[in-house]
Amino acid sequence: MLALYRIQKSGTHQVKILLNMCDADSDLSRSHGIRQDLVIRQAEALGIELLQPKTNRADYEQKFKAAILNFKDQGIMGGVFGDIYLREHRHWIERVCTECGVIAIFPLWDNPVNKLAAEIIDEGFKTLTVSVNANQLSENFLGRVYDTAFIEELSQIEVVDVCAELGEFHSFVYDGPNFNHPVQFQKGAVSFRKNHWFLEII
Repeated sequence: MLALYRIQKSGTHQVKILLNMCDADSDLSRSHGIRQDLVIRQAEALGIELLQPKTNRADYEQKFKAAILNFKDQGIMGGVFGDIYLREHRHWIERVCTECGVIAIFPLWDNPVNKLAAEIIDEGFKTLTVSVNANQLSENFLGRVYDTAFIEELSQIEVVDVCAELGEFHSFVYDGPNFNHPVQFQKGAVSFRKNHWFLEII
């Protein structure tokens, strides 16, 4: 979300559409385990068109490229990504985008994570933690608001990045300076699967 907001503020590019890769066998987003309809509500609150292709692990790259080529046919020549320092992931994105003939833009790349965390709060984004990796965080970090107290607590844990670049937790942004209105949601059930705690939001 911060990468999107920075691009919107810069005025250097016009954001036309959001891409959210979704699980082929459920109604969830592949990356964060959030229900598709929540992401639809989020896009509506942002006032940006949304595409949600269905995919599985085996055909992810194929479906991702198909989406990019579809955008390219519409005159869209670049994509914005929120990566901070994972070079392997950046290299994959750059390769795929290059093969499709579009550019990859990384507004947050190599920024100090503590400064990014502070910027998220200072800009007024409202964010809820919806999953945590049980190898690094306990269940009580689930359902927490991403605020100064939360960041300070995370900072005391040596193996945890406060921006969760290594997948320590995932979050859902429900309001912020680029939202036309907050996303309405309710907290649902807590579950545990694949060594992660999940909070369903509906």
